Amino acid sequence: MDSIKEIIDELWHRSNLSFLWHSGQSIINQIYKKSPGQLFVGNISRQWGKSFWAVTIAISFCLANANAKVRFGAAFHDDLKEFIIPTFDLVLETCPPELRPKYKISGSKYIFANLSEIKLVGLDKNPNKLRGNKLDLIIIDEAGFVTKLEYIYKSIIIPATTHRRNCRVILISTPPVSPDHPFIEFVNRAELEGCYTHLTVYDNPLIDEYDIERFKKESGGEHTSTFKREYLAQVVIDEDRAIIPEWDDKYIQEVEQDEYYRFYHKYVMMDLGTKDFTAPLYGYWDFKKAQFIIEDEDCISGPKMNTAMLVNRIRNKEKELWGEQKPFRRICDNNWPLMVLDLSSMHDLPFIPTDKEKLESMINECRIMIQRGEIIINPRCKHLIGCLRYGIWNERRTEFSRSKVYGHYDHLAALIYGCRNLSKNTNPIPLDYGHESYRSWKLGLKNKQSHNATVLSEIFKVQGKEQKYGNKR
Repeated sequence: MDSIKEIIDELWHRSNLSFLWHSGQSIINQIYKKSPGQLFVGNISRQWGKSFWAVTIAISFCLANANAKVRFGAAFHDDLKEFIIPTFDLVLETCPPELRPKYKISGSKYIFANLSEIKLVGLDKNPNKLRGNKLDLIIIDEAGFVTKLEYIYKSIIIPATTHRRNCRVILISTPPVSPDHPFIEFVNRAELEGCYTHLTVYDNPLIDEYDIERFKKESGGEHTSTFKREYLAQVVIDEDRAIIPEWDDKYIQEVEQDEYYRFYHKYVMMDLGTKDFTAPLYGYWDFKKAQFIIEDEDCISGPKMNTAMLVNRIRNKEKELWGEQKPFRRICDNNWPLMVLDLSSMHDLPFIPTDKEKLESMINECRIMIQRGEIIINPRCKHLIGCLRYGIWNERRTEFSRSKVYGHYDHLAALIYGCRNLSKNTNPIPLDYGHESYRSWKLGLKNKQSHNATVLSEIFKVQGKEQKYGNKR
């Protein structure tokens, strides 16, 4: 039987370092391998081992591919010496001597026997050292703390990978202190595209309850923004700026249609945009449960939108969801009266422009419904969910802020219009629904016969009494 060392050596020669991972790291690797596209984003808590996983990915890639070029970036140059190089040393502890790469201080490079290399870059001092011809893998550790992340991605990474479609880009980090950091935009984008994972301290099997309680105490409590951000990897938004602070992901549900679904009032709500998104939502008011169910959404880039495209997409979606049933009401904002008129007069697609009061009073109607659990969102409505999670006011609280992923939070605006124009008290279920006509007729006849028999019986009784008293007279 082979010794443990022989087995480990064999795994190293096969470029398989999964034996070094805990079960949580195996999970992130599965998600990473299955994710489509070039970019992969990991939003991961402290004390989880994300840097360790990233280092194993870089090393195993170089072992498996001769002449590979890998760039490994850290937020700060000092992090290379304090955290990244010690992590490389830890991973390489069991590496056979013939496979162990040599570290060259002058170029901050690990050089492998097959001429592959991993170049370490401190992004606060030398972001341009990420550049290179024919790069195969780029990893940025603690990307949420890289000052010029957007510039680095657009001006350095994208040009370096333009002709290298197989080059993967990995951004991993704990959430930044401010939700305005570009890393949050990458989180939002990757989540929409299915190239994302979110892992908390609870997903690390090496952390026990004692450690978690200690983390809570050191953070000031489990309800503090510090604990939520550092250990739950939540994008913590200042409640004073959150548009919908009552939002909770528990309201993301797939709702099974009941027998009354075909009668429920269907709604199309839409925020029109030219610079921002045109954002239609599709839903219905579940009269039985008193819940507004948002079934689906669409998202059309403002500059690309035209009336014909909009009409086709709305009609196709209505038919896909509801067949021949027409919406009870279509609602949109009142900023584009000519567009609304064209939709109605030229395309037989009438929308009601919503009346608008003070913006906050409109939003409060939606907030109250969410707080009561009266709004349920289907998981496929990713833009709307993102708006509810991350939507914030501008600093003066005069209008919604802007996001590069969610625009002017247009899908949230559409939801607000829908909430404002619901017909909650109208019962759409027919009065005779559930009664078969034959049975109803038969039951009615039986009741009528019974009633007639009772009347006749009373008449006979009266006549009998009259006859009795008449004989006495």
